[in-house]
Amino acid sequence: MKRFYYKSVTSLNARKLYCIALFAVLIFLNWCCFETDHNKAVACAALMTIPFMFNKVADRVLHLLHESLALLATTLILAIVCYTIPYLNSIFHVLFTVSVASQFYPSERVLAMKSLPEFTTNYIARLNMVIKYYY
Repeated sequence: MKRFYYKSVTSLNARKLYCIALFAVLIFLNWCCFETDHNKAVACAALMTIPFMFNKVADRVLHLLHESLALLATTLILAIVCYTIPYLNSIFHVLFTVSVASQFYPSERVLAMKSLPEFTTNYIARLNMVIKYYY
């Protein structure tokens, strides 16, 4: 997990790969929900998934959810409400997956630390700094 944290902080391509993997998981969840139940909630979940096709939008949404505890709590409460209503399970899957994925995304503070002169020291010091301030 340390290597994942380090790569996601230091490499833009690693963060793009993470957003693409999240989008693929959301597409798969939407397809499974569509195959099991055809209703308007599946279409709404698919519309909620479309913005994650673009890396800038996905990056911004993941950063917002990671940084704002109130927004994350609101999203999770909305996901729980959608889970209790049987025909809204597809929306629950999208909201919950995005909420959990945002917690593994690097914070703005750690990404800003990349430009500090202390970050250019040896690999072990950089790794320890990333692990310490990742969340």
